[in-house]
Amino acid sequence: MSGTLIMILGSGFVAEAQYFENPSFEGVPGVGLSPPSWSPLDANSTPDTEPLTCDNFTASDGETYLTLVTRGADHPLPFSNEAIITSLVQPLSEDKYYRLSIDLASRDDVGHFTWEDGFTAYNYPVKLNIYSSEDGLVKHEFLAESEAVTNQSWGTFSFILDVMKPAAYLIFEVTPANAQEAPGNILLDHIRIVELDEPPIEFGDLFVPNVFTPNGDGSNDLFLIRGLARGSSLLVFDRTGKEVYRSTNYEQNWDGRNMGGQMLPPGTYWYALFPSDQTEVLKGFIYLKIEE
Repeated sequence: MSGTLIMILGSGFVAEAQYFENPSFEGVPGVGLSPPSWSPLDANSTPDTEPLTCDNFTASDGETYLTLVTRGADHPLPFSNEAIITSLVQPLSEDKYYRLSIDLASRDDVGHFTWEDGFTAYNYPVKLNIYSSEDGLVKHEFLAESEAVTNQSWGTFSFILDVMKPAAYLIFEVTPANAQEAPGNILLDHIRIVELDEPPIEFGDLFVPNVFTPNGDGSNDLFLIRGLARGSSLLVFDRTGKEVYRSTNYEQNWDGRNMGGQMLPPGTYWYALFPSDQTEVLKGFIYLKIEE
């Protein structure tokens, strides 16, 4: 799911409800210190509640915010990513749509210092992944992914969550935006969720998702286009413009494989959709994500 300011055309929403106990990460600033109601997902995660006394980067909302980092090869926890989890005041229901908005930023002064190597900056581009969890222990369903977060002032990113399984917890994980495992940082503040009273509508009556996870777990394995008329055609291209998939009568069955049956590598692909009941060609991108 792409990041900044996703347009939601024609969709109303139910009145905004309280889903987070601490949506603005309010707490005592500290390194490796999570704010109340938020917890590190695993031993690799030591989120910081900021700003520290030495920082001049102020919160987007309230007094404090959260920082997560990815680490490079020279760290004692090499190539590790931080993640944080929170329980929801009320769970997200299956087969419902929600809009989640969150303020994100990145700083150029985050890093770590050693006497041997001096200061190592964590300034490579990163992205934010959002997962649901049923038990509060592990990631269960991939819900959304931002584009690269490189803005050094607060920006609001919005996501459409198409929930397939009940979600009692949400997990926010930072990962490198590029293939290389490189150190980076992301700042989080001011999360809010609204339930949509109808599916988000794009291209009139069609809803074309922009992420799916064909890993064979029975959830979000196929590129499903809601509202698509029978007899429609679909073309998919990689970043170089090479055609990797074609169907002249798309039956909602693309599972991320190319025309030769090989699974395509994770990444962003572009599609051209020819609905049989429209004259307009619809174009957009789809992010193929392979979950472990």
